[in-house]
Formats: sequence, C-alpha cells, structure tokens
Amino acid sequence: MTSRRQLQQLDQRLNQWRASHADAVQVRAAYRQQVLRFTLSSMALENEPVNPQRLAQLLNQPAR
Repeated sequence: MTSRRQLQQLDQRLNQWRASHADAVQVRAAYRQQVLRFTLSSMALENEPVNPQRLAQLLNQPAR
C-alpha cells in the first residue's frame, strides 16, 4: 500500500518532470533516450555484445 508521503513524493517528481518536459520536442527527446537505455539493457540481459556503436549499426540495417 502506498503511504500519503510516498504519494506526495511521486506527485512532486511528476510535477518536476512535467516542468522540465514542457513541450512535445522535449518529451520526444526524453522518450528516445529511454528507448535507447531499454534496448541496451535488453541486449545486456540477452548476453548480446552491448555498446552504442553496435546498436547504431543494428538500427541502420535494412528490415528483413
């Protein structure tokens, strides 16, 4: 169960995030950054060689 204090902290964090991502451009940039982190984490979990250069190479491959 979430306490009142935890809810206040979550609300404060959400408001800070909203203030720092005021427009669609900032939200898209933050989303792209998170997707990159998630992809790198997934590759690490699957014991794939992980580095940003390899990821860029994989992303630029034509679709199969």
